[in-house]
Amino acid sequence: MKDEIQVLIDKYYGWLKDKTVLKDIRDWVEITTPYLDRHKDYLQIYTKKTDGHYLLTDDGYIILDSIINSTY
Repeated sequence: MKDEIQVLIDKYYGWLKDKTVLKDIRDWVEITTPYLDRHKDYLQIYTKKTDGHYLLTDDGYIILDSIINSTY
């Protein structure tokens, strides 16, 4: 059974790698994932290297969308 699960994991990693797109935007890299948000848009994150570390951001998209569309 362990081998069968490993095959499934390998297939998932392959699918994720094939469906993820990287694009250079100035000093940032845009990462478009195959995952969809509630609007059925692909989730995108941005990264750049700063002081030897990688900064990841979605520019506040997920949190802002949840605040704007909340039912408070």
